[in-house]
Amino acid sequence: MRLQTDPSRFSITAFLADQVALVARQEKLPPGAALLRLQELSRTPEGRATLMRLIESAGRCEPNAEEAAKIEAICRELVAWGYGGFTGGTRHEPHHDHRAAA
Repeated sequence: MRLQTDPSRFSITAFLADQVALVARQEKLPPGAALLRLQELSRTPEGRATLMRLIESAGRCEPNAEEAAKIEAICRELVAWGYGGFTGGTRHEPHHDHRAAA
């Protein structure tokens, strides 16, 4: 399934749906279990770091440039929400401890 994120504009619906899709892909979970896993990971700094690594890994493994750009946009947005350093490009340091609405 293709990701829904449009790198040129933010959509909370696409952002959350794509996080679930990426967790499902990376951890080989059905969508409902992936949503629960995403919620679990979002609760602690360690979990958020794990989520970032999981999504960054998906980006590194993605052969389709368009899909990889979507994953990079998701990573940038997670960094903006305070999820930690994004290693796929310029490293950003978190300034806040916000949690995604997952």
